[in-house]
Amino acid sequence: MADFERMQRRQRILADFGEFAQQSEDLDAVLTEACRLIGDALGTDLAKVLEIETDSQTLLVRAGVGWQPGVVGEVHLPMGEHSSETFAIKEGVPVITPDMSTETRFEFPDFMKEAGVVGVVNVPIFLLGNKPYGLLQVDSRKPWKPDEHDTEFLRTYAAILGPVIDRLHKVHALKKATDQNATLLRELQHRIKNNIGTITGLVRLRMHRASSDEVRYELGVIGERIEALSLVHEHVYAARSADRLPLRPYVTQLLVGLLALHEEAGVRLDVQIDDVEVSSDTAIPLGLILNEFTTNSLKYAFKNEGQSDEALIAVEAREREGRLWVRICDNGKGLPPKTSDARPGSGTGMALIEGLARQIRAKPDWASERGTTLTLDFPRRK
Repeated sequence: MADFERMQRRQRILADFGEFAQQSEDLDAVLTEACRLIGDALGTDLAKVLEIETDSQTLLVRAGVGWQPGVVGEVHLPMGEHSSETFAIKEGVPVITPDMSTETRFEFPDFMKEAGVVGVVNVPIFLLGNKPYGLLQVDSRKPWKPDEHDTEFLRTYAAILGPVIDRLHKVHALKKATDQNATLLRELQHRIKNNIGTITGLVRLRMHRASSDEVRYELGVIGERIEALSLVHEHVYAARSADRLPLRPYVTQLLVGLLALHEEAGVRLDVQIDDVEVSSDTAIPLGLILNEFTTNSLKYAFKNEGQSDEALIAVEAREREGRLWVRICDNGKGLPPKTSDARPGSGTGMALIEGLARQIRAKPDWASERGTTLTLDFPRRK
């Protein structure tokens, strides 16, 4: 093969490997493909990647092509003083053995002899920071002494392999850390749910033992709000991200669940929310505000026997120049005159809504025309 054609072929092989390595996050698959391509490029029968193990005393045959079963992923080689692999790593340069039978510097493992290996080239692989990873080892079943072009090609190939391996190590470490964090988050959410359930049980127990109807009613309201807090947390952490979650499905699921608990009221829900994400710090208090408004509407707004319109609760949310505008309303009988004339927040529910609104830096704006309307305008947290 002419030198120019050989160079072109090897350039294509480097490009093919680069494309494959970019598209894969499977280190074993990448190393196996590297061995296959290097064998094709050099016309050798066998190739393998040896990885330095954590004890720094042994090498694992991590990947390879052309080997019998029981070699790749299973054979461990000692990094002894008579090892060609150890010598190549220490010197940091390719080490060529044209014929193992005449080599006096090194000792070679039995599995290579049994495979009929004669010529061997060890090319060290270094990660970023010049940290040794292992070796690319190309084997031939006949005497083989690579020329200068072959050796430079192998060095280039190993130099490409190093950063690829380093990237995949980091991807694996990041995925492992992400999985661990997800496990911890699920455990935390499970404990929160259990703790809230315990508190709710204590409130319910105290409610049944109360001697006064007024006390029983107030404890019942408290129990419902604690259960709402549990529901909001469940929706937030079911979003697979503790930082952000899409607002529309979150609000929809929350309010549909509430309406299902009061299906006898026959109330229709209308949700018009922009495709926007919010932080969990916003989602939790906002969800509790919407829960409080909806619960009160379902209990009190539609008890007017003369109401002819279909009972409706509507919620809107719009993003406006880095701020969120949220409005929830019903078409019920509206606020009682004594509550409408009083300062918003004088009732327990309104006081709770005002306190939650302060957490998201919003000021509740109440209106009571053809039902009750609550409007919130607040900065969207990044």
